[in-house]
Amino acid sequence: MKKNNTNGFNYTKLAMPRQLVLPLEYGLLIKETAPVRLLDAVLEELDYTELQHLYSPNGRKSKVPPHILFKIFVYAMSNGVYSTRMIQQQCEENINYMWLLQGYVAPSHMTFQRFFARCTLDVLMNLFSQLMEAISRRDTLTFNEVFIDGTKLEANANKYTFVWRKAVEKKLSMLPTKLAVLKQDIWNELGLDTFCMNDEFVYTFLAKEIEVQHMVLVQGKGKHKTPLQRLYERAESLYEKRKEYVQQLHIMGERNSYSKTDHEATFMRMKEDHMCNGQLKPAYNVQLAVHSEYIMGVGIFPNPNDTNTLIPFVQQLERLHTQRFKYVVADAGYDSHENLAWLKHNQYLSCIKPQYYERQKTKAWTTDISKARNMQYIPEKDLFICAKGRQLRYAHTRNIKKKTGFVSERKVYICESCNRCGYKKKCQPHAKQTTAHPVKRIEITPAYDAILTENQHRLLSDVGVQLRINRSIQVEGTFGVLKQDFGFRRFLHRGTGKVHKILYLLAMGFNLAKLHNRIQAGRIHTALFTAKETA
Repeated sequence: MKKNNTNGFNYTKLAMPRQLVLPLEYGLLIKETAPVRLLDAVLEELDYTELQHLYSPNGRKSKVPPHILFKIFVYAMSNGVYSTRMIQQQCEENINYMWLLQGYVAPSHMTFQRFFARCTLDVLMNLFSQLMEAISRRDTLTFNEVFIDGTKLEANANKYTFVWRKAVEKKLSMLPTKLAVLKQDIWNELGLDTFCMNDEFVYTFLAKEIEVQHMVLVQGKGKHKTPLQRLYERAESLYEKRKEYVQQLHIMGERNSYSKTDHEATFMRMKEDHMCNGQLKPAYNVQLAVHSEYIMGVGIFPNPNDTNTLIPFVQQLERLHTQRFKYVVADAGYDSHENLAWLKHNQYLSCIKPQYYERQKTKAWTTDISKARNMQYIPEKDLFICAKGRQLRYAHTRNIKKKTGFVSERKVYICESCNRCGYKKKCQPHAKQTTAHPVKRIEITPAYDAILTENQHRLLSDVGVQLRINRSIQVEGTFGVLKQDFGFRRFLHRGTGKVHKILYLLAMGFNLAKLHNRIQAGRIHTALFTAKETA
């Protein structure tokens, strides 16, 4: 007897019969000003040769051409659709996705996943560069200024899979003591001399001793273990622990933490602190470069702060585009001697807020007698005069070398005498109480101060004011659109490579949506907002 097919339920029997309608061209049902039409027109101008080379001409061909899959991916990003299963659903139900498919059957989510895995970062960067050239043919990209800022986005990792550098180093430093105790126990229990061996040799030596004695290792409760087996297990534990700690330090690199779920994610303090306890979460430091409201580049860094990301990110922009920007505009988080010196050396005009930009407007800043900026300087004698009227003479120059290799020269000035000075508490507020007669000393960086002066003049000029106004509007507004409108607050992929790829796809979707909005708003060929527009 034939069994009934329970999975073959016919839903049309439950509804009234409907008249058969021939499907029309999907494009007839889409508005002429729809964003998908602009996206298709712009992406048709790109050269997909490198993308085609990722697919071998031999073997089974893809059901959908890769350039169509790329279009659907970018359009999905522009609509805040990031899951491959959701993209598959959109291709089956949304008329805009069907129009992009050009008659091909809706691909499965695994087809999109394989496409994303096969598409390399270099290919996406090439397509992104071509996209910006295509946008420049419709809108003006002057490359006059670039606005740079960063944010932290949560990684696709568990919150409690942290590995901390200090904890690993502490545990690693305790192993030699445990190994010395083990060697002493081996001598007391077995009479074997292992004092000149490391943990690996001790482990292999005891393993050979067990093999020579033809000993059978026992496991579980109620089993009596011989002294040799107990010592062997202790040696094995020490050896495995040392390899584990060394491996963890290797994965960590120069960072202070990483996640066991995503080794390239670093634990950072996030703005979205739902528990209000300052808990660190695995995240990536995402850098954006914005020009004329378009994203010109994206960067992924493991550094929690933005200071060490500026130089490699600007170098990445140089490789990505054929032109170089003139002004580099950023907030106070990017201010450092190394950054400003590098920008000046490479003929960039920096417009970066100093770290003390807001504090220098306060009264406490101008009345702090402990700082060199509030002391009288006599250039002929190269000395400072403190509030007491005593001289701080030049003593020596010391060099400070950063981890990046940059060397900063600092001139040290020491006071002739601080005895019986009534300003000692204000002038030396951080002096140690154990010091009998503390002497005031100050340090200045002439090269850094000269670059800061140039940057300050540029910052306060009319051009600098306009650039600072646009920085807060354009780059901060871009992050607001990505997080709030697009709903992109957490990565769905793991690893720097995959995260970087999804960000480039997201940037392309954002730029095409921005081009459509600028056309509809009549803002084509306008790079900056004026003061009247922001009022």
